[in-house]
Amino acid sequence: MVSVYEDSELVFEALKAGASGYITKSANYMELLTALDEIVKGGAPMSSRIARMVIDNFHVNPNSPLTRRETEILQLISEGKTYTQISEELFISKETSKTHIKNIYSKLQVNSKSEAIAKANLEKLC
Repeated sequence: MVSVYEDSELVFEALKAGASGYITKSANYMELLTALDEIVKGGAPMSSRIARMVIDNFHVNPNSPLTRRETEILQLISEGKTYTQISEELFISKETSKTHIKNIYSKLQVNSKSEAIAKANLEKLC
């Protein structure tokens, strides 16, 4: 993908849609040739600012108030898993999963799954 846009939403939409890389139009002639060569060799070229954006998106907030298990459960909630599915996947009782979810709500100061997911995404908690 070659684009003038550096907006994170547009970049991630392009990558999700199947783009093999993302180069901004500010790239010079040699950078474009290098990017094309890299694609042919199976690489995924990205402008440095785009690469930084992608990397930053994968970093989790180190100051998260959640435990590792709570983070794991919140990730499963964001995938649409039910209490039963979470319990089965993590080999814990349904009551234990409910307790973890109550603790997550309390720590994040939210009242629903959707609020917890939104806050987790905003604060990069999982």
